[in-house]
Amino acid sequence: MPEIVEIEILKREVKAELKDAVIKEAFANKETIINVNKDEFALLLKDKRIIDTRRKGKVLIIDLSSDISIVIHFLLTGTLRLLSHCDKEKIQVGFILKDGRCLAISGIMRGGFVKVVNSKDVFNVPELKKLGIDAMDKDFTLDIFKKIVQANGKKKIKQILMDQTLIAGIGNAYSDEILFNATVLPMRKANTLSSGEIEKIYQSISKVFNESFSYGGESTLTFVHLNGEKGKYQEHFKVHKRAGKPCLVCGTPIETAKVGGRTSFFCPHCQK
Repeated sequence: MPEIVEIEILKREVKAELKDAVIKEAFANKETIINVNKDEFALLLKDKRIIDTRRKGKVLIIDLSSDISIVIHFLLTGTLRLLSHCDKEKIQVGFILKDGRCLAISGIMRGGFVKVVNSKDVFNVPELKKLGIDAMDKDFTLDIFKKIVQANGKKKIKQILMDQTLIAGIGNAYSDEILFNATVLPMRKANTLSSGEIEKIYQSISKVFNESFSYGGESTLTFVHLNGEKGKYQEHFKVHKRAGKPCLVCGTPIETAKVGGRTSFFCPHCQK
């Protein structure tokens, strides 16, 4: 699914491409993913101007004029595309701009959403309110990370990284790559980690994010940029989705294990 890097990419691209664009028409073909009926949705967004973008974890926020915001959770397979025109029948939710282009949302499964809320109430949306500190927030310091890990000593470290109520934004793929970079096994209990290991994991978070940004994010599933191009970070994964293949560092076959109900990929030699 789009994780923190991919949503940050979309946040930047929407702002760069569409700041000050005006929505001529908004429509919703899949009413189950919006929080108002489709007529109210269209009325609320008509003639609104895009003024800014924000993000919390894996949730994208598009701020409009009149103190209205669109809050989008793409879940596993949702996409956001900027198209030359709207093919309404193939789009779940769309925004026709005054210049004729179309901002199109497709592929959102049950559990994902497109909500229209007052801009001041964005972080009171239940799905956002329960999120922990954002993994890219300047306030997400090593000290804060250590406190989170130490307060959840009985949990496995991968579960902590992926628990959105503790740290928002990190999913299955990035947690695997972060822990490989830190040479820590995903099934290690937090209370077995040394202070040095916790610091290595913390440093690996930003290192993996930066590496992913350099390749345009990862498109293991359906993530694409606003222009439809795929990210290429998945072509540079060290362990994720590489079961049975040789470790790029030591040559040992990559193994898998279930951690918190998710398949985790790791090197049994490099990670301890």
